[in-house]
Amino acid sequence: MSRTLELIFVNATGGKVTLRVADPKETLTEVEVKTAMEQIVAKDIFSSTGGSLVGIAGARIVSRDVSEINLI
Repeated sequence: MSRTLELIFVNATGGKVTLRVADPKETLTEVEVKTAMEQIVAKDIFSSTGGSLVGIAGARIVSRDVSEINLI
């Protein structure tokens, strides 16, 4: 099963921007995620087509389980 951390921000025009991090550590806490997101916004690290990231909209961990089907 693969896991992805999705960090969802609001940009200067009010649009949402999602940054994805593959394979986040199992022990990741809400406080760690929020702190990292606040630092990204405060330091203006990323920009989008709608301008700088200006706020936090949310975060989630997405799990995906893929099973191959052998057809040959």
